[in-house]
Amino acid sequence: MGTFKHNKKRDCGLVYEFLVRKLSQTMVNKDQKSYQLTMEILRKYYGEGTPMAEERELFDVIKNTRGVTESAARRILAEIQRHAQGLDAKKIDIKKSNLIKEINYTFGKSFFSEYRIPEYRLLASIQMVLDAARTQNRLTESVQKIQLEEGLVRYMTTRGSFSEATTQRSEVDAVVMAMVAKRFNEKYSSALNKNQKLLLEKYIREQVTGDIKPLGEMIQSESKRIMDILKRASIMGEFIEDKSMMEKLEEAKKNFPAGQLLETDKAVEEIMMYQKLVEEVESDE
Repeated sequence: MGTFKHNKKRDCGLVYEFLVRKLSQTMVNKDQKSYQLTMEILRKYYGEGTPMAEERELFDVIKNTRGVTESAARRILAEIQRHAQGLDAKKIDIKKSNLIKEINYTFGKSFFSEYRIPEYRLLASIQMVLDAARTQNRLTESVQKIQLEEGLVRYMTTRGSFSEATTQRSEVDAVVMAMVAKRFNEKYSSALNKNQKLLLEKYIREQVTGDIKPLGEMIQSESKRIMDILKRASIMGEFIEDKSMMEKLEEAKKNFPAGQLLETDKAVEEIMMYQKLVEEVESDE
């Protein structure tokens, strides 16, 4: 199963915390040379207007958002992901590589293991969600992405630690998601198109959160889109001349349960089959 990999050396928020702790340590030890070196690195990579500073600000928004409603938490998370997509990922990646080299040269490779960060899991989750927002994800990765997002939502809606916020349902969520991913991977493998992936993400989210509304809305909108495409295709010349395709289209229109679908496993699977069919139809138009 493909999953996101967390690399603590490339975690913008985590490395910042390492450097801040290093700075505090040098102050306590009255190590002026190390203090200056640490401060220079912080200013160079996290100073105002730098690419990594822009990404770190997204960490702060989540870290400082506590006790809000679930709907507010989801809007905030969606906005953060939108901002993450707008950042120059290539430039940030280059800066992170340079930062790692400079830290290794200045403080040694052991630097990344010297400090214990209580918020480690929170910072790791934030970085992986930001990375996921900037990439095309496979189904198994989409499942993990949803799990990470739900953990951050629970953190923002409570006032305890990240571990306390996510422990209660994490094991249940993991089991549910693993079962859903296994089932659909076996049936559809990697041949999912964009609309199928989006529908599955909403289905998995419904399985975890119990919020059926987004899934129901997508099923209804996809039902209308699919039926419109089938109707349009059935009167096009190239399809009318293809007897085999016309029979397939007429059968599809006849059997498509538009307006009668319930938000169930069967509904999701049926919609996914039709999503594949209309993709083929549109590619031939």
